[in-house]
Amino acid sequence: MSGKRRQYDRDFKISAVRLLESSDESSEQVARSLGISGSMLRRWRNQVRSKGVKAFSDSGRMERSELARLRRKNKELQRDLEALKKTLDYLGRAGRKGTKP
Repeated sequence: MSGKRRQYDRDFKISAVRLLESSDESSEQVARSLGISGSMLRRWRNQVRSKGVKAFSDSGRMERSELARLRRKNKELQRDLEALKKTLDYLGRAGRKGTKP
């Protein structure tokens, strides 16, 4: 059973931490009411405490996807360059056959 991991957006995480901070209930109770694990909610709370407004930014994910896109583009350009080199080599040899030294 390999299901997809559920992903929560930044607003949900921050709202969950605010609810935990304003509630008299334990983190386990708040987490259960939100349908998440207590450890996840505590981890989110720690991230908000340590990073403040920068918590849960998507910049890392965006950088990884941009890097993957650039790597794909680089491979494509390398293939095109190799094809051009082969074409120029072929044309150069064909041109030499028709001329006398």
